[in-house]
Amino acid sequence: MSDLLANFTCMDELIQVIYQSIYKFVVLSTVSDCEWSVYVGLNSAEGRWWHGSWTEADIYRIFGPSPSDNILEAAAEKMANAFVQGELCITDWSPDKGAQIKLTLGPAAKKALHVDLVEMSPEDAAARATRFFIDIGLQAQMRQCHLYPSTAYSSPQDKSQLAHEISHTRLPLKRKEPAQGSDPVSTLKTEVHAAQEEITSLKSQLEDVKRKGTPNKDAAHSAVAPAARHKGASLANPNKKARKYQAIEFESDDE
Repeated sequence: MSDLLANFTCMDELIQVIYQSIYKFVVLSTVSDCEWSVYVGLNSAEGRWWHGSWTEADIYRIFGPSPSDNILEAAAEKMANAFVQGELCITDWSPDKGAQIKLTLGPAAKKALHVDLVEMSPEDAAARATRFFIDIGLQAQMRQCHLYPSTAYSSPQDKSQLAHEISHTRLPLKRKEPAQGSDPVSTLKTEVHAAQEEITSLKSQLEDVKRKGTPNKDAAHSAVAPAARHKGASLANPNKKARKYQAIEFESDDE
């Protein structure tokens, strides 16, 4: 791809649907090594298609003989934004064969940009449509061949990241069966969030228990232990010796 067309890569692989009067068109934008191309299809029984492009010569004609990369990048970003926002129209539209029509980007802008369109033959239109469907099929292979993207079929990278988050909760999760039609990925993320909140709550409770339940070592050491009783000490007053009592002997009446 030339350096000139490299500034227009933001216009590659874009698709938009526009409504004009009673007509509905699909517009596709692609960027190749030699040109920026647009394909316009009319929703009708005939299945008519038109093609238009900008080559390097067209870019020089529109932006001057030596446009800077900054100017071209800014212009391409504005074109892509207009495309995404649906600011498109078919200028000089006529369903007649051979009509000279244009695709206009930013019709309300001070300087709208135009691409001349030429109707394609049925054979060329069918060949181009087949290539588009092949691209769609290749993309669908990454989501289990489903035609339309769905969050239920996330990429393996997203699933591995979600599993990593769940493994770091360190708590067994009591999983509930998701309701029919619910998003499994959203359900798992909700459970992970709830588990993380529970971990935070348990840590806070553990800190409270440690602060309130730890005994004061200084108070334990300051408690006075009862004095040991010495041998022969009084039971009433351990600091004094016990009194010794001598048995009184009485004389017998026979003597």
